[in-house]
Order: sequence, then C-alpha cells, then structure tokens
Amino acid sequence: MKPNSNNVSALNFKMLFFMVFCILLNSILATKSSFGQDNLRKAEKSFRDWSVFVSKDDPEMCFIASQSIKGEAFRNNQKLPSVNREKGTLYIIKILNKDSEYEGTFYAGYPLQVGSKAVLEIDSKEKIVFFAHPSPKAKAEKDHAWAQKYDQKKLVDHLKKGSKAVMSAISHRNTVTKDTFMLTGFSDALSELEKRCKSN
Repeated sequence: MKPNSNNVSALNFKMLFFMVFCILLNSILATKSSFGQDNLRKAEKSFRDWSVFVSKDDPEMCFIASQSIKGEAFRNNQKLPSVNREKGTLYIIKILNKDSEYEGTFYAGYPLQVGSKAVLEIDSKEKIVFFAHPSPKAKAEKDHAWAQKYDQKKLVDHLKKGSKAVMSAISHRNTVTKDTFMLTGFSDALSELEKRCKSN
C-alpha cells in the first residue's frame, strides 16, 4: 500500500520547522543537554531510554524521543562494517487537537528511498509501517518517515507493552538499515508528556 501523497504533502510549515529541530536533537539526546537554541529547552525529564521535550514558545510542539542503541546496515544481504550516517531516532509527537492524537516519526540519519516503507517491529511480534515522503524537497522530508494516521494509536499501545523495537528502512542507495530501540521508560515518558503538554 502506497502512502497518500496528499496526506504526507499536507504537513504544514510548523511541522517541517519542527523536523529541522528533530535533526538537531540527535546530537544532544545522548547527553540530555540543551540545544543552545531559544526554541526548545533541554529534556524536561528522562526515563531510562526515553526523554520528554516541550517547546518554550509553542505548547503544541512536544514529544518524547529515543535514539537507537544499535544500528546495522546491509547491502545485497551482506552486513556492512560501517556506514556514514547519524543514529536513528524514534519520536512520538503529541498533536494538540480535540482528540490529543499522537504522531509516530522516524529520523533515519540519511536520505530514505523515495516513497519507501520502513517497518517497525516490536518484540518480533507486532509491525507498524512508516512511509517515506513520496516527493521530498526539504531535507527533513528526505530523512524522515511517518506512521499513518490510522496506525498511531496502535503504535503507541504496542510501544507501551513492548521491550524492544527494530526499525528496518531503505536508503536512497538501496542500503537496508536496522535500528534497535529499547522501550524501557516509554510508558513513564508518555505519562510525563501528558502532564507537561496540554492545550490552553
């Protein structure tokens, strides 16, 4: 199933702007330190593998995030000794609307194959498909993949119950990557997000 081009392309400027900060975030997750920017403050709180972030200026921009603990790459079914990329990062963004929905987003650390699928497998049982942008222009669109709207609640429920998740994705050079995320602290981080990120 291909992603709905209209849905993906409908990401507003605020979300694209947010994605740029997500890229910057990758350099500070390991130390939980501040951006040195005015727009986002340092992690509000950390729970083992997951950290909570809330915007200073825009209460609608808040999320939890975790970097992969292991990254592997394969080409022609052969494991590569190393690849030039940043660590993969998984985000759960809280969308402040009448239903207080979530949005699952994956930052690959490299340009993804256009319109490709990235599959998140939780505890080798449950699978959620993320889609790369079908016609990317901005860097944020090239490096990210998004879970579909109808899968968001299922994604969060599976992550709450799981212990480990592995994201398999395809780069623009046909390299297959696998990023392993630990889910320890996910539920606590999500609960903290609910406390800190509220609409007025």
